[in-house]
Amino acid sequence: MFALTLVELFVVHFLVALKWPLIGWTLTTVSAISALWILLWIRSFRTKPHQLSGDALTLNFGSLKTIELDCANIAQVRRSWEQGALEKKGHINLAGIAFPNRCIELLQPLENGRDRIFVRLDDPDAFDAALLRSNVTFA
Repeated sequence: MFALTLVELFVVHFLVALKWPLIGWTLTTVSAISALWILLWIRSFRTKPHQLSGDALTLNFGSLKTIELDCANIAQVRRSWEQGALEKKGHINLAGIAFPNRCIELLQPLENGRDRIFVRLDDPDAFDAALLRSNVTFA
């Protein structure tokens, strides 16, 4: 997304600026701010990792979304799920445009009845081991 924003910033806005300079510079400014925001958001994935502290699991989608879970509310964690599960409603996707590698199913739904959280983990084995120590079951 960041690379696409930069290409659009330099190509499209340059062509618009040739014909309509005021509109071109306005678009360039907005796109430059957007590119900076995307870059900061991408960097926030390293500064805001998922954390397990005691019986509280904190799941972060960079700086955009944070979900606090009590491990007692986790019914199970799935390593695979039925086809089409990501297209259905009733879940939260913290994997973004990447394909998730874990699905956390909840006993009590969160906001708007959402009872599944899909996440993409860099080290799923370490995540699994940490949750196993908190007595979370896997399917």
